[in-house]
Amino acid sequence: MLRTGETVELDVDRLAYGGQGVARHNDLVVFVRGAVPGDRVRATVRRRKPRYAEARLDEILEPSTLRRAPVCRHVADCGGCEWQSLDYAAQLELKQQQVVESLEHIAGLRDFSVEPIAGMEHPWEYRNKMEYSFGTDPDGQLLLGLHRRGSWREIVEADECRLASAEMRQARQAVQDACRTLGLRAYRRADAAEDDGAGPLRHLTVRRGVASGDLFLNLFVSRRLPQEQQIVSLTRAAGGAFTSFAVTVNESPADAAVGVGPFMLEGPPFFHETLAGVPLRVPAAGFLQTNTVMCSQLYETALRWAAPVPDRPAFDLYCGIGSMTIPLARRASRVTAIEVQEEAVDAAAENLRGNDVSAVTLRAGDVRVVLKGMLPLAADEVPATVITDPPRAGMSKKAVARMAALGADRLVYVSCNPATLAGNAALLAELGYVLRRVAPVDMFPHTHHIEAVALFEPA
Repeated sequence: MLRTGETVELDVDRLAYGGQGVARHNDLVVFVRGAVPGDRVRATVRRRKPRYAEARLDEILEPSTLRRAPVCRHVADCGGCEWQSLDYAAQLELKQQQVVESLEHIAGLRDFSVEPIAGMEHPWEYRNKMEYSFGTDPDGQLLLGLHRRGSWREIVEADECRLASAEMRQARQAVQDACRTLGLRAYRRADAAEDDGAGPLRHLTVRRGVASGDLFLNLFVSRRLPQEQQIVSLTRAAGGAFTSFAVTVNESPADAAVGVGPFMLEGPPFFHETLAGVPLRVPAAGFLQTNTVMCSQLYETALRWAAPVPDRPAFDLYCGIGSMTIPLARRASRVTAIEVQEEAVDAAAENLRGNDVSAVTLRAGDVRVVLKGMLPLAADEVPATVITDPPRAGMSKKAVARMAALGADRLVYVSCNPATLAGNAALLAELGYVLRRVAPVDMFPHTHHIEAVALFEPA
């Protein structure tokens, strides 16, 4: 019987969704974070449950042939891309397996085809958005970086993070230097009641337009600062090139890059990007897939499978800023696009105008509620295709049912979570829509996350 605190030797044979190595001790499943398939490790049990255990990796006794030396020197500290110790080809293979296994085991589906996973030729510096947090080092010096693995209080400077571009890394450094020069302090909840200006700095988001070269810096603070223009000037002087600099105020205790704003200090309240050949204006808080290069592949697959018909309408659910609405509208007679975030709806309207696209009806609101108010559809309103790109939690049961009730010839589901895709696929099967094809896309190299496009058709 394996006990908490016990040290054991284990052979790791696979990875669980979430990135932990999976081994067995007799009949007990043991999860070991940091281990990869093929490793023989020594590990100490940290938590024991009736059906599984979690263990801390103490030593790699025999490294796997799939193991690679990490490229980033911060890998042991921040843990944001812990799969970089695994051969990239093996990462792709494991991610494809996880998509298939989720659909088979959660949804009970078998009869569907799987496209070879799309991977990156150069799987580094691919992020178009970085969210940094302010903190303090043991000597009391201001830090701007990423959370230490497993901690919401400790910050790792992560000045050489290999997921961010050189321009983004330079901007982070420049803002940190500017704030240090001005003697500004990081926000702590204990400081929130103080009125002496201490501890205002919370987060910095850096957003990059890969196609345009734009760089949007958004500084999140607990209160407006008299030194704001000095921060801008010092950042630029330190080599932090940017096209826009904004301040957003978050007075709540929530540790998240949210708040009131942006209040523009310099430049326009958006940056430019191009996805699947469509030029876009992206507002400060507008959602955009994190990997511009792979997002274009993802959208091209989704639009190809959607196969819109020139004389038939289409729907775009969770349309965001209109990045797929625009190419969809150029192929369909008209598009109904639904989005709950007001800022995204406004940005979508602007992008439609900027691309001279008029055959779109934008509806603001929750997909589940908006669809309820539209059903049943008249015969000439039944869409040839529906594209849905829901958040990580997937679609609610009612939203899935109402999407199916639209009666489309094809449903194309863009997913960032194989488990919720599988759950929604099972619901669609009950409603008469069969999963035909799945195409995994590696949007997040060196992490366990995986995106996929799925095509459903009536049985």
